[in-house]
Amino acid sequence: MKIVHLTDLHVQTPPRVRDLFGKRIVGSANLYLLGRRAKFAEASQRAAVAATLAEEPDAVVITGDLTAQALDAEFSAARALLDPVLARFPTVILAGNHDTYVREPSPGARLRQVFGPWMGPRSPHLHRVGEVAFLAIETCRAHPLSSGRVPPGELDAARRLLAADDAAFTFLCLHYPLRGRDGEPYRPATRALSNAAEVERFLLETDRIGAVLHGHEHHGFRTEVPGAAGPVPVFDPGAAGYARLPERGRTAHLNVYEVEGGALRSVRRLALGPGGFVEEPGGAYASGG
Repeated sequence: MKIVHLTDLHVQTPPRVRDLFGKRIVGSANLYLLGRRAKFAEASQRAAVAATLAEEPDAVVITGDLTAQALDAEFSAARALLDPVLARFPTVILAGNHDTYVREPSPGARLRQVFGPWMGPRSPHLHRVGEVAFLAIETCRAHPLSSGRVPPGELDAARRLLAADDAAFTFLCLHYPLRGRDGEPYRPATRALSNAAEVERFLLETDRIGAVLHGHEHHGFRTEVPGAAGPVPVFDPGAAGYARLPERGRTAHLNVYEVEGGALRSVRRLALGPGGFVEEPGGAYASGG
């Protein structure tokens, strides 16, 4: 089974004056006054969709930050961008911290209005595609900083979902990293998962999780965390919406996983080049970022 993993597309539209409240004031200053907007590009986003379609995967996972500031216009633009993928392949979508910029009845509720069929009705949710399952846990919330947390009770609910399912292989899907690129606890705390240690204890209690997929950190990396049956690999492809800026050593990435016989058989990482996404020279993560 082939799975494409996208994250951090950061679809951007200019805010209206009435949209500028709360965290969006700082976000808009970063984007439009300090130049952060130039770090992402529509061309990269469109190329990521084209590469996904060309792979013809059995499933697609998008681990958050579809938008830059959770604007209604951004949600609509992200939906238009991703519709060709959603129409063809089973897809799992999680909210990122940029998709939850403003307070809502529950974290991810506004994104769920647009992408509900691909998020599930609530968190956690177990998506099943053939013999592979995707356990999606929402970790983002409206917060003055960029930190997240797994809400109380969700890991217990996740245990119950796993106990009732017999998938041969299960991915745990989050937005935030558990560890940094060198295996250390992810820092700084202002943009980390505040109860990552609880998630790691969860992984030590179950042998059902074969790999963890996340985003949030735009320069991708691979690490691992301890699990009940041994080390569990953890993958962040890097931002799929990153502008291609070779002079700065920056480009967009996405991952392709192959699962067969209940095991993760291969990982390919694609990087955006001048003619589209191609396999990373030297193999997945050979570039180190």
